[in-house]
Amino acid sequence: MELFQLRYFVAAAAQGNFTRAAESAHISQPSLSLQIANLEREVGAALFTRHGRSVRLTDAGRTLREYAERILAEEREALRAVRGVVGLESGRLSLYTLPTPGQNLLPPTLARFRRDYPGIEITLHETVPARAVGEAVAAGRADLGVVHLPCPVPGLTFRDLFTEELALVVPMDHPLALAGAAAPALADLATEDFVWVPEGATPEHPFFAACMAAGFTPRIACVSGSATGMQSLVAAGLGIALLPRLAIHPPEGATVVELAPPRPTRTLAMIWPVGAAPRTHAARAFLERITRDLEGYQNAAS
Repeated sequence: MELFQLRYFVAAAAQGNFTRAAESAHISQPSLSLQIANLEREVGAALFTRHGRSVRLTDAGRTLREYAERILAEEREALRAVRGVVGLESGRLSLYTLPTPGQNLLPPTLARFRRDYPGIEITLHETVPARAVGEAVAAGRADLGVVHLPCPVPGLTFRDLFTEELALVVPMDHPLALAGAAAPALADLATEDFVWVPEGATPEHPFFAACMAAGFTPRIACVSGSATGMQSLVAAGLGIALLPRLAIHPPEGATVVELAPPRPTRTLAMIWPVGAAPRTHAARAFLERITRDLEGYQNAAS
């Protein structure tokens, strides 16, 4: 039983005439009659009785018509739903991200995307470390993720978003904050107490790796689960913090100190399950949108 046969059958039932049904279906009348005969053979019962040029449904035909109309309605609804997803009129977009880009980078693009595609349901999950974001995306729990590099999780495709320099946040009364103080190299900070992120004491974390590349292991005095919390601890005099510019919003009692060139950097990347492009239309559209947005962001920052 084919959908086109059901369409011809329903048209004939509605028109009460094979010729008019064939015209409405844009086929010849013999072709329509042949397909209805094939349908009758398949169901094992006559579907119409003939009365001159008119036809009427049999009991079997009336029963089949109820199901055929429901089936064709479901077909139309399926096509409408698929076209809605392809046209970004409906669908879902799920993202996993590290907290800093989730709070400071993604919201403007998400807001514009939502305005352009109000039928897309968006969910955003913040988690740490980058490996956890990567594992969530690789496992299919999210369409896209935002991580810093490196993120050594198999089964992922990466697209670099942008690279930003790191800077220091120090207490206002720290010697590095004094007027006229020379910009320190990262290697000069080996004896400093640092405020750190709890998941960041590993070479996979770009801040820790930058310190190791400068010749020392950072001496971690205390930790905080957020960049805001880290800067509050710095303002209280508990140490200094090495942070990306995206996250730096020093509170009262703290200030920003630039490092001497060459400054350490971190690179943020978008990830998705391995493949040339994300698997959903919504994810592909969002990837292109944020790529364009961050090209402007990078140009403005440089």
